Amino acid sequence: MSARARFRAGGNRANGGEKHSVDGHLRLMERVAADQDDVLCTIQLVADDSALQARLFDQLVDLLVEGMFLEVRRSYLAGELERADYVEQLGTLAERCREQGLLPFPSRHA
Repeated sequence: MSARARFRAGGNRANGGEKHSVDGHLRLMERVAADQDDVLCTIQLVADDSALQARLFDQLVDLLVEGMFLEVRRSYLAGELERADYVEQLGTLAERCREQGLLPFPSRHA
């Protein structure tokens, strides 16, 4: 089953004008998954270059974190999460990522 079909089978919230947002979100999820695959394949090809391998590993971690946030949003858009649960899960995920140094701390000037 395609990502689009799985998304819609989950009770898609998108009706009318929101369909473009859902389609955009699915395209973003697909792009992040493809980028993850590309980085994983490339890491194997640069085994002799530790600096490049480290940069690719950092990129992979960033893509995995982005994928986690996208999955939470997908769950919300598919109707699997209520808005309050969605906001709570986003906040919890962001807090845990910050604790591990995977996200910057929020700016007090923003």
